[in-house]
Amino acid sequence: MWKVIYIAKDILLARNLEKILKEKGIVTFLNQLEMGKDELNGNVEILVPKCETREAVDLINQVLIYNDDLLDDDN
Repeated sequence: MWKVIYIAKDILLARNLEKILKEKGIVTFLNQLEMGKDELNGNVEILVPKCETREAVDLINQVLIYNDDLLDDDN
C-alpha cells in the first residue's frame, strides 16, 4: 500500500526529493496531479510504501529544513 508523504509544487522539486529518498533505499512513486502552462509545473504527489512512511517523512523534513535551495525555482 502506498502513502502520500509530500506534495511538491512542481516536477523538479519532486524529482530532487525522489532522488534523495532513493539514495537512502526508499522506493518512491511520483504522481503528477495537475499541469501548469508547461509539463514542469503543477503539484506532484510523492508516494512511498506505507511501511517506510516515517523514515521518508523524516528525511524530507531534514532535507527541506537544511537544504532549502531545493525550493528555488532556478533548479
